[in-house]
Amino acid sequence: MAMEYRFKPNERINELELAARMQVSRSPIREALQRLVTEGLITFQVNRGFFCRGFDVEEILNLTDVRILLEERAVQMASAQASDRDLQMLADWWHRTSAMADSLSSADLTAKDEEFHMRIARLSGNPELAKMIEGINTRIHFVRQIEVEKHRRLSTTYTEHNNIAEAMLKRDGKTASRIMGEHIKISATDAMETMKLGLARIFMREA
Repeated sequence: MAMEYRFKPNERINELELAARMQVSRSPIREALQRLVTEGLITFQVNRGFFCRGFDVEEILNLTDVRILLEERAVQMASAQASDRDLQMLADWWHRTSAMADSLSSADLTAKDEEFHMRIARLSGNPELAKMIEGINTRIHFVRQIEVEKHRRLSTTYTEHNNIAEAMLKRDGKTASRIMGEHIKISATDAMETMKLGLARIFMREA
């Protein structure tokens, strides 16, 4: 719910209503909310309670900057250290996925997109790096789904992922890193458009 903004941005989260909805007591709800605070998915204000995080361009751009640094490093390390078999399995898996992409829902394609990036992160051989990338993925999940929907019409995600996988097979970490950075990069204008689409989706749910 927090990942997909089922709570409106900056909306106070009613623990009692949430507990009743989830059919559990208040204690596990509070524990879950406290964990979500540490993961950056919600916020806490003293004497006021838990709130859904905001949804703004600055957050999108800041998280994207950090993601670029982490994923460029991950793909370089994976290109150098992963086995030939693992790199071939990554390329083959994405080729199969892209072949059936048109039949996938946007939610499923977003999940496949996230899995592609996480497979590379794990192939880096650095579990801490992979954990950091996973944390950012969680926080930008909603944004990425909108981006996938926007770009699937152009098939850019399929092509860029294929190019990354092919560069990794050639052990060309420099090229793979460059393509990765270009693939992830988002302009302020594009981020603004994504934010508008996201806010429209959030507030249209009630209608």
